[in-house]
Amino acid sequence: MSVDWNARYATGDTPWEKGEHHPGLPFLLAAHLGVVEKATRVLVPGCGFGYDADLIGELTSSEIFGLDIAEEAIRKARERSLRDKTTWGVGDLFNWKGKYDLVFEHTCFCAIPIDRRQDYVSVMASLIPLGGHLLGIFFLNPDHEGEEGPPFGITMEKLRDLFGSEFELVWSEPPAKTFSSREGEGRELCMLWQKKATDFVAHNKSKT
Repeated sequence: MSVDWNARYATGDTPWEKGEHHPGLPFLLAAHLGVVEKATRVLVPGCGFGYDADLIGELTSSEIFGLDIAEEAIRKARERSLRDKTTWGVGDLFNWKGKYDLVFEHTCFCAIPIDRRQDYVSVMASLIPLGGHLLGIFFLNPDHEGEEGPPFGITMEKLRDLFGSEFELVWSEPPAKTFSSREGEGRELCMLWQKKATDFVAHNKSKT
């Protein structure tokens, strides 16, 4: 059953919104500051009220774009955020176009129905150019895999297999800090993926 995300935001039924950025995000960004600073355009899909997007924007001069399917979430983000350089937009990620050197994932993937996970990977591959990065704090919650969501759980092994078709895993480890409600071994994983050449691209490069 599909979720009316705008209605959830309008009624305040948003337990994933904590009123602050993820506690582990400053450590994650510091660990990969070179990747973040090098990016000229950054997309934060499923940005909600935009706390993560704002923190990323504070650490870089990059153009930050916060995207959410819920109009009410974006309205609140625009009201709350003090950053002039961040662009906020309402839209469906699966129909989104553009190119971004860096995409930051946090609680977007876990909200997507299981049968659309491959679509998510395909969209990321279309938005991120060769050599670009997907950086994220993935909410795995593997002990609840197969249960009704959202959030929808997934094991680390399945996540690696899913993204491995389009991206190379550069680095991964648990977040340095997290929300008290998400504490527990294996529930979250920070990951840095790099867009790799497809077989078609690699084959054509070898002929030039």
